[in-house]
Amino acid sequence: MTNKDGVNGIDNGTKPPDNLLRPALHQFSRRQMSVPQRLAELNRRFGYSIGKNTLIKLNKQFEVPSVRKPPSLPVITSLVAQAVDEDVLGRHGPTTIQRMIAREQNVIIPRDILRVVHRGIDPEGPARRFPGRKRTVKVRGQLKALGVMEEVHCDGHEKLGAKALKMGQVGIPIYGFRDHTGMFQYLTVVPNDRDEMTIGHTYLDFVEERGEIPIQLTFDCGTETGMMRRLQGMLRSAGFVLERPSTVALGSTDNIPIESGWSYWQDYAGRNIKAVILDGHSKGYFASADPDHVNLFQWLWPQIVQTHLDLFKDFWNTTPRRKQDNKLLPTAAPDMVYNYPEDHNLIHCGIPVPKPLIQELRNSHLATSREDAMRWVPHEFDILAKVVYQEIGSPRLHYSTGWETYKEMLDVIQGA
Repeated sequence: MTNKDGVNGIDNGTKPPDNLLRPALHQFSRRQMSVPQRLAELNRRFGYSIGKNTLIKLNKQFEVPSVRKPPSLPVITSLVAQAVDEDVLGRHGPTTIQRMIAREQNVIIPRDILRVVHRGIDPEGPARRFPGRKRTVKVRGQLKALGVMEEVHCDGHEKLGAKALKMGQVGIPIYGFRDHTGMFQYLTVVPNDRDEMTIGHTYLDFVEERGEIPIQLTFDCGTETGMMRRLQGMLRSAGFVLERPSTVALGSTDNIPIESGWSYWQDYAGRNIKAVILDGHSKGYFASADPDHVNLFQWLWPQIVQTHLDLFKDFWNTTPRRKQDNKLLPTAAPDMVYNYPEDHNLIHCGIPVPKPLIQELRNSHLATSREDAMRWVPHEFDILAKVVYQEIGSPRLHYSTGWETYKEMLDVIQGA
């Protein structure tokens, strides 16, 4: 019987517009979905029911990359080399690199080809990633330096952060700067040690307090260091030009001076503070769902921690180190080494920075003001808490009496 309407009896649905169909097909390719999965997704997403042959035609029409049509070997080698170079710790295997290149470069590389290229670029990779491998023990050398402020190491410390305390949204991150010769130069609590604007202001606070910058600033590979890196580069170039880089990013386990320094802070007060905070929480002093509790905690406890950070910094910097036969750096008290480097066969390498330049950088390069970046609680609560703290006699800020102060202030705040 003749089909006068010209309809074959199968309803494929309505073909979606090209501006929706093209990105969908490319997304399927990047996700390396099978043909049945792609057909099913088109049906679910657009109500467009087609077969394999139509899908092949659409892929060709919209230039969807396919593993059957890989780029040339030089292009593959270049893409894989870039991915390996960006993998600082060398933990990405062929499958991970294949998917990363597909998602980021929209290029599909056959796994067998990629595996050969990857092994040629990083022959030690498989042994490094093997699950049962015995980790290589790092060979620790001896620290040495030309002088103070030649290199300063910085890092965040999250043993009192929100993830460590597990008390809801409250937490007290710390950020520190330590000279390569051993002196803690700046230690402070910060509302967010993962935010590059906050760390940018923290860096400028450090520079403002010291009045100078080091020749080199060393930190880990976190995203929060981006603005700090740019600021250090600008200030270094404004001083004088050196062949040595202004910043160096290392893995956390290689940023030894600051990483080892945190263990001393933990022994001095860090563990005690955490134990006291958690003990108060277990006794019901703190309710994470109550805004007054949260704001008061974030107002009071960072000040308590800062008080102990200041005490620790003074303790550490004024205490001589024990004699060590293999130690190349001086064992005198760190502040004596910093203030009188020539007495220890060192020089002072700091580059002076005028204060007006620091404020200029805050205004021109940091999108968030220092007041907002360093804000722990809303402005209105800050004013209220200061008044209440004075009303109860401005008690000593110490972790051993922190919860007593907290409860006394809370009674006044919630009774007001």
